[in-house]
Amino acid sequence: MDIAAAQEGATKKKGKGKLVAIVVVAMLIGGVGAKFTVLSAGGKAGKPKPTPSPTPTPPGQVIDLGDLTINLAEAQRYALVGLAVELGKTADPAAITTQMPLLKDAGVRRLSGIPAATLMSLAGQDQVRAELTDQAQQIFGKDKIVRVLLTEVLVQ
Repeated sequence: MDIAAAQEGATKKKGKGKLVAIVVVAMLIGGVGAKFTVLSAGGKAGKPKPTPSPTPTPPGQVIDLGDLTINLAEAQRYALVGLAVELGKTADPAAITTQMPLLKDAGVRRLSGIPAATLMSLAGQDQVRAELTDQAQQIFGKDKIVRVLLTEVLVQ
Protein backbone atom coordinates (compact mmCIF):
# COMPACT_ATOMS: atom_id res chain seq x y z
CA MET A 1 0.00 0.00 0.00
CA ASP A 2 2.89 2.32 0.64
CA ILE A 3 4.19 1.83 -2.90
CA ALA A 4 0.82 2.73 -4.42
CA ALA A 5 0.60 5.87 -2.29
CA ALA A 6 4.13 6.90 -3.27
CA GLN A 7 3.35 6.49 -6.99
CA GLU A 8 0.16 8.52 -6.65
CA GLY A 9 2.06 11.33 -4.85
CA ALA A 10 4.71 11.41 -7.58
CA THR A 11 2.01 11.71 -10.23
CA LYS A 12 0.40 14.64 -8.37
CA LYS A 13 3.77 16.41 -8.02
CA LYS A 14 4.42 16.07 -11.75
CA GLY A 15 0.94 17.56 -12.49
CA LYS A 16 1.54 20.52 -10.16
CA GLY A 17 4.98 21.13 -11.64
CA LYS A 18 3.57 21.29 -15.15
CA LEU A 19 0.82 23.68 -14.02
CA VAL A 20 3.32 26.02 -12.34
CA ALA A 21 5.56 25.95 -15.43
CA ILE A 22 2.62 26.80 -17.71
CA VAL A 23 1.55 29.71 -15.46
CA VAL A 24 5.11 31.11 -15.33
CA VAL A 25 5.51 30.90 -19.13
CA ALA A 26 2.11 32.58 -19.66
CA MET A 27 3.07 35.42 -17.32
CA LEU A 28 6.39 35.93 -19.10
CA ILE A 29 4.70 36.05 -22.49
CA GLY A 30 2.10 38.51 -21.15
CA GLY A 31 4.82 40.70 -19.62
CA VAL A 32 6.85 40.80 -22.82
CA GLY A 33 3.72 41.60 -24.83
CA ALA A 34 2.75 44.38 -22.43
CA LYS A 35 6.25 45.85 -22.60
CA PHE A 36 6.16 46.06 -26.38
CA THR A 37 2.63 47.45 -26.34
CA VAL A 38 3.45 50.20 -23.84
CA LEU A 39 6.84 51.07 -25.28
CA SER A 40 5.88 50.82 -28.95
CA ALA A 41 5.08 54.55 -29.01
CA GLY A 42 8.69 55.31 -28.08
CA GLY A 43 7.93 56.50 -24.53
CA LYS A 44 8.90 54.97 -21.26
CA ALA A 45 6.52 52.93 -19.14
CA GLY A 46 4.77 55.11 -16.59
CA LYS A 47 5.40 58.32 -18.54
CA PRO A 48 2.60 58.94 -21.04
CA LYS A 49 3.53 60.84 -24.16
CA PRO A 50 2.41 64.46 -23.73
CA THR A 51 -0.21 65.64 -26.18
CA PRO A 52 0.40 69.08 -27.63
CA SER A 53 -2.19 71.55 -26.39
CA PRO A 54 -3.61 73.99 -28.91
CA THR A 55 -2.26 77.48 -28.45
CA PRO A 56 -5.09 79.83 -27.54
CA THR A 57 -5.54 82.82 -29.79
CA PRO A 58 -4.67 86.00 -27.93
CA PRO A 59 -7.65 88.26 -27.34
CA GLY A 60 -8.00 91.28 -29.53
CA GLN A 61 -8.07 94.86 -28.34
CA VAL A 62 -11.03 95.62 -26.05
CA ILE A 63 -12.87 98.93 -26.22
CA ASP A 64 -14.99 99.90 -23.21
CA LEU A 65 -18.36 101.39 -24.15
CA GLY A 66 -19.20 102.49 -20.63
CA ASP A 67 -22.39 101.80 -18.71
CA LEU A 68 -25.98 101.90 -19.90
CA THR A 69 -28.85 102.57 -17.50
CA ILE A 70 -31.94 100.87 -18.87
CA ASN A 71 -35.63 100.70 -17.94
CA LEU A 72 -36.51 97.00 -17.99
CA ALA A 73 -39.77 95.38 -19.13
CA GLU A 74 -41.35 95.50 -15.66
CA ALA A 75 -42.46 98.80 -14.16
CA GLN A 76 -40.00 100.29 -11.66
CA ARG A 77 -37.20 97.87 -12.66
CA TYR A 78 -33.88 99.22 -13.88
CA ALA A 79 -30.55 97.79 -14.95
CA LEU A 80 -27.05 99.16 -15.12
CA VAL A 81 -25.18 97.25 -17.82
CA GLY A 82 -21.53 97.78 -18.71
CA LEU A 83 -20.55 96.96 -22.30
CA ALA A 84 -17.26 96.43 -24.09
CA VAL A 85 -16.30 94.96 -27.47
CA GLU A 86 -13.39 92.74 -28.43
CA LEU A 87 -12.04 93.80 -31.80
CA GLY A 88 -10.92 91.48 -34.57
CA LYS A 89 -7.46 91.59 -36.12
CA THR A 90 -8.60 93.67 -39.10
CA ALA A 91 -10.44 96.32 -37.05
CA ASP A 92 -9.23 99.90 -36.83
CA PRO A 93 -9.85 100.93 -33.19
CA ALA A 94 -10.11 104.64 -34.03
CA ALA A 95 -12.74 104.08 -36.72
CA ILE A 96 -14.72 101.66 -34.54
CA THR A 97 -14.64 104.00 -31.53
CA THR A 98 -16.22 106.85 -33.48
CA GLN A 99 -19.12 104.57 -34.49
CA MET A 100 -19.75 103.03 -31.04
CA PRO A 101 -22.93 105.09 -30.44
CA LEU A 102 -24.55 102.84 -33.08
CA LEU A 103 -23.85 99.79 -30.92
CA LYS A 104 -24.92 101.56 -27.73
CA ASP A 105 -28.23 102.42 -29.40
CA ALA A 106 -28.69 98.76 -30.41
CA GLY A 107 -27.91 97.78 -26.82
CA VAL A 108 -30.52 100.16 -25.42
CA ARG A 109 -33.15 98.86 -27.85
CA ARG A 110 -32.37 95.22 -27.01
CA LEU A 111 -32.09 95.59 -23.24
CA SER A 112 -35.21 97.75 -22.78
CA GLY A 113 -37.58 94.87 -23.42
CA ILE A 114 -35.88 92.28 -21.22
CA PRO A 115 -37.48 91.09 -17.99
CA ALA A 116 -35.30 91.52 -14.88
CA ALA A 117 -35.24 87.77 -14.20
CA THR A 118 -33.80 87.09 -17.65
CA LEU A 119 -31.03 89.66 -17.23
CA MET A 120 -30.14 88.32 -13.78
CA SER A 121 -29.74 84.71 -14.98
CA LEU A 122 -26.52 83.44 -16.54
CA ALA A 123 -28.42 81.96 -19.47
CA GLY A 124 -30.14 85.30 -20.05
CA GLN A 125 -26.83 87.14 -19.95
CA ASP A 126 -25.34 84.68 -22.44
CA GLN A 127 -28.32 85.27 -24.73
CA VAL A 128 -27.86 89.06 -24.48
CA ARG A 129 -24.13 88.72 -25.27
CA ALA A 130 -24.90 86.60 -28.33
CA GLU A 131 -27.60 88.96 -29.62
CA LEU A 132 -25.46 92.06 -29.09
CA THR A 133 -22.50 90.34 -30.76
CA ASP A 134 -24.70 89.57 -33.78
CA GLN A 135 -25.87 93.19 -33.93
CA ALA A 136 -22.31 94.52 -33.60
CA GLN A 137 -21.11 92.21 -36.38
CA GLN A 138 -23.96 93.42 -38.60
CA ILE A 139 -23.02 97.04 -37.93
CA PHE A 140 -19.22 96.77 -38.18
CA GLY A 141 -18.60 93.45 -39.97
CA LYS A 142 -17.86 89.95 -38.67
CA ASP A 143 -14.11 90.34 -39.16
CA LYS A 144 -14.01 93.56 -37.10
CA ILE A 145 -15.92 92.47 -33.95
CA VAL A 146 -15.12 89.20 -32.17
CA ARG A 147 -17.69 89.54 -29.39
CA VAL A 148 -19.54 91.91 -27.10
CA LEU A 149 -18.74 91.65 -23.40
CA LEU A 150 -20.96 92.45 -20.44
CA THR A 151 -18.57 94.06 -17.97
CA GLU A 152 -21.17 94.79 -15.31
CA VAL A 153 -24.81 93.86 -14.69
CA LEU A 154 -26.76 95.42 -11.84
CA VAL A 155 -30.54 95.00 -11.67
CA GLN A 156 -32.76 96.97 -9.29
